[in-house]
Amino acid sequence: MRINFVTQWYPPEPAGPAYAPAIGLTQRGHEVNVLTGFPNYPTGRIYDGYSLKPYSRERGADGITVHRVPIYPSHDANAVKRMGNYLSFATSASVAGQFLPPADVWLTYSSPATAALPRMLQRPGRRAPHFMIIQDLWPDSVTESGFTGGTAARAIHTTLDAFCKLSYRDASGIGIISRGMRDVLTERGVPDAKIFDTPNWVENRPLPEKPRTRADLGLPASGRLFLYAGNLGELQALDDLVEAFAGSDAQLVLMGSGVKRDSLARMLAERALPNVHLLDPVPAHEVAEYYAACDIVVVSLVDRPLLRVTMPSKVQASLAAGRPIFAHAAGDTAAVVTEADAGRAAAPGTRDAASAVAALAAASDDDLRAMGRRARAYYDAHFSPETGLDRLENALLTITSDKAKR
Repeated sequence: MRINFVTQWYPPEPAGPAYAPAIGLTQRGHEVNVLTGFPNYPTGRIYDGYSLKPYSRERGADGITVHRVPIYPSHDANAVKRMGNYLSFATSASVAGQFLPPADVWLTYSSPATAALPRMLQRPGRRAPHFMIIQDLWPDSVTESGFTGGTAARAIHTTLDAFCKLSYRDASGIGIISRGMRDVLTERGVPDAKIFDTPNWVENRPLPEKPRTRADLGLPASGRLFLYAGNLGELQALDDLVEAFAGSDAQLVLMGSGVKRDSLARMLAERALPNVHLLDPVPAHEVAEYYAACDIVVVSLVDRPLLRVTMPSKVQASLAAGRPIFAHAAGDTAAVVTEADAGRAAAPGTRDAASAVAALAAASDDDLRAMGRRARAYYDAHFSPETGLDRLENALLTITSDKAKR
């Protein structure tokens, strides 16, 4: 197939879920043209080696042709600037999209939802079938983010809701990354037959055979060790996570950066919680060393309606590593860990959270190893690159075949 792939974020930005389909489909023999912006995420500044210009074309060693268009660079908390970032890409990509090579199918990485606009505005004769991979549910992810409130939030919600419904009608197929998204979309009028399960996948990055010791890594030397490695943000329910370990013999390590880091540091300084530790972030390629050294990996999310149908990539990465998981979360994240029988799950802010910590801390080494094996088996069956590419490729072939039949 000839595939025109629209994604606002793409390497060298940290955009693994967007790059994975592009490189995977290319390696399977499909011709992929990527339409994206000049890299600026997450700093909001154009990367060194790039400069804003009307258009740039790159042919990578991976065989993918990348078409870059102007964008208002911003990752600001200001709602106006953030929408300027989204709309500037949608506008310039809609213009450049008219000049991309003809395609058998258009593929959109739908985060933000405005990335669907280039395909929606294709002129007659170029309107090949359109497949959208929904990463974030709009308008929910915008209006629940806290950027705006009051009348402005209601106006934005109404406008984005109308746009999203148009994009769903335009699409020939819609891919979802978690099961709960299906119910949300069907409630919003999307036919169930148009929806395909296309969860994100992660590369298999085996743990080191001879990992460094806990002492070498600056980790607690004794006790059951739980590791949370990632963004220390408002949506990660980290205050509740810390409370679940209060009074426990288990050790909790929080490793990362984010807007909650300073407040967590103050909390730990003010309270007598010797079993909770705050570590600096490490480069992504070093995280496997910490996974290997810990006993249980933690995934934590605030319990909100939107996040119940979210599947953070940390879930797949933890399963791939073959580690037991404490899912301090509700919804689809908790359901995967429970279904895989790979650990324990409990909603934040509940008594069950402390009980889950206690149960995992008391588990034998053999039981934890068995959980890890089940985690890896579940990854192989559901989230490996081979499985993920099969799902996506079959979905694209299905909608192009349906178009040919009509």
